[in-house]
Amino acid sequence: MKKIIISCKLGETCAVVVEDDQVSAIRFERNDEPKLVGNIYKGRVKNFLPGMQAAFVDIGRDKNAFLQFNGAKKFSVGQNVLIQIDKDETETKGARATLNLSLAGRLLIFLPTLNYVGVSGKIRGAERERLHHLAKKIRPTDAGLIVRTAAENCDEEILLNELAGLMELWAKIRERNSKRKPPALLYNDNDLLEKILRDEFTDDTEFVVDNLKIFRRLTNFVPEEKIFFYDGSAKIFDAFGVAEEISKIHQRELFLPSGGRIVIDKTEALTAIDVNTAKFIGDKNFDETVLTTNLEAAELILKQLRLRDVGGIIIVDFIDMNGEAHKKFLMNFLRERAALDRNKTKIVDMTPLGLIEITRHSSRR
Repeated sequence: MKKIIISCKLGETCAVVVEDDQVSAIRFERNDEPKLVGNIYKGRVKNFLPGMQAAFVDIGRDKNAFLQFNGAKKFSVGQNVLIQIDKDETETKGARATLNLSLAGRLLIFLPTLNYVGVSGKIRGAERERLHHLAKKIRPTDAGLIVRTAAENCDEEILLNELAGLMELWAKIRERNSKRKPPALLYNDNDLLEKILRDEFTDDTEFVVDNLKIFRRLTNFVPEEKIFFYDGSAKIFDAFGVAEEISKIHQRELFLPSGGRIVIDKTEALTAIDVNTAKFIGDKNFDETVLTTNLEAAELILKQLRLRDVGGIIIVDFIDMNGEAHKKFLMNFLRERAALDRNKTKIVDMTPLGLIEITRHSSRR
């Protein structure tokens, strides 16, 4: 059973996904924060940097979007370009954009500008081969498809119905592109409720909400018997025992069951995580104490990456281990746990200095 708890208070909406009594995802949306990832714009090239294979594109905001491309593309100042935002702007930098557009549904991701077919890495064996063959069969000419995990065991008709909806959306975007002058927003992909319905809703999902507007919106998509309005005296997240998990994703320092701790620091370039034993001294030898702490840290780190939806490069400074066997055990443990993340998470390697490199795709799309 999956439960999605949604609260809307003081200009912020928060959705918490609980599966098997464990928090598996936390999503936030604030009305006063720029949310650009996933948006498609008709922009105008303001600066072209051939040496960097990059351009700055006016999308109608204070900061131009940064677009990097391969050498086969040629741009000129003043040229119109259709782009999609794949990283939000910051205080010092504009948003990052891509020419590879994608429109996500619950079962499929439609790639109107890419000739590519892929299947979620979570689907394996004969079912993966079946869906790959089916995606190749139904995809439009010169476009691509990615089959999402939720499509497992779906038949052709169900996939075709969703593909038709995504292609209809693409036709509307193209029509807007033909009629509007740049800079223009052609598609907004930042409604939290729509994303929750697209990415999290399944037949066994129940919703609990404390906001009447959201409750009424949900009734347009979800059977009423699966939606519950909460009007208790306690705050909704306290009542359902998830407030502590929400609090943790905002904390820089988190403690491990053994007494060790991790410290998470996020910069524009990467996320750095430090692991130390703190007051934990163990009851065995030093090597076993270190391994225990590192394994606890690995579990917590991967969970926090998922709940905080951290993307990009992550560098983890685990406690130094002397034995190669323990290093290998930790790496295998990380790779096994990372494979459970619905977002692509790769445990890259351990550097000569003992740092472990991780890359992860954010789900802000």
